[in-house]
Amino acid sequence: MANREVQLTLEDAVAEVIQSMTGLDLEYNPGLERFRSITRALNRALRFVAYEHEWSYYSSVETVGTAAEGQRIVDMPSKFRPRQTSDDAVRLVDSEGRTWKWAYFLPRDALSKYENRRGLWVSAARSQLMFSRPLWPGEAGMSIVSPVMREPTMFRLPKESTAPSRQVLNQLIDFDYPDLVVAKATQMLAETDPVMQPRVQTLEAKYKDIMYQLIERDDRFTDSPYLNDFVVPMDGSLHGGHAMSLHGHPHGDERSF
Repeated sequence: MANREVQLTLEDAVAEVIQSMTGLDLEYNPGLERFRSITRALNRALRFVAYEHEWSYYSSVETVGTAAEGQRIVDMPSKFRPRQTSDDAVRLVDSEGRTWKWAYFLPRDALSKYENRRGLWVSAARSQLMFSRPLWPGEAGMSIVSPVMREPTMFRLPKESTAPSRQVLNQLIDFDYPDLVVAKATQMLAETDPVMQPRVQTLEAKYKDIMYQLIERDDRFTDSPYLNDFVVPMDGSLHGGHAMSLHGHPHGDERSF
């Protein structure tokens, strides 16, 4: 949840953009065209910020389908894309919310090497999940829950030539640190205004400074990715056993199974 102390409504965000451009505390009638154009700039800035860096603010865990016997492919809603960072995994969850099976992510070209294993792994391509084996009868009916990245929520635009409702004006900006979006929207508007164009480089530098500070803050307080253990192919012969006969290809161990 965004910090309420720094969160901005649409009305506040438009006022921040105007103040950043003019240095004055001006107000535009929300029914005027200028208010709509600033709202569109804020929406473009939201999209731009989301594409500039994989912000953790837009990550969540969503139910993307229901497991069926023999199923191997799950098509996710197009508004989601699988998140594959650190120790993320898809899970099979029962009706009471208990996780019965974890399916960790593998590269797509490695998925076929796990077809004959009892464990469950998954690969992702665009908005599609592919399991390493068909789902078993005991797994049918469970919810398929996946970590996902979602797209930012846009502001709904006020209708032309009409005063927008308080519900429209009170929409919250979909970003934990709105100053970054305001800075980008101000830069975009300055690029279209001949009077403001001399300030474009200064506004872009301001946006970059805020962005790099936020990235550094996120990276500094984020754990390093977990590294999986791997089985050494010659391990079985060193100890006189035949570990390689258990499966066709040596990869991460399955001590949890």
